[in-house]
Amino acid sequence: MAPPQKDTFEYVTYTKKRETCPACLKPIRLDRPARREMLGRADGDPIVAYWHMACAPEGARR
Repeated sequence: MAPPQKDTFEYVTYTKKRETCPACLKPIRLDRPARREMLGRADGDPIVAYWHMACAPEGARR
């Protein structure tokens, strides 16, 4: 079994469809920038998540 991948913030972007921030569980507005992150999973391929800029962990708020 492969080890889980590390979560990685990639860049700031705008979402193309309604997404929910995993930190605050509120929707991200389509007209607001968001941080894109690949969430590693032990049981499969990583998934993409989008965070509000204010909700992203400290190291990702650049």
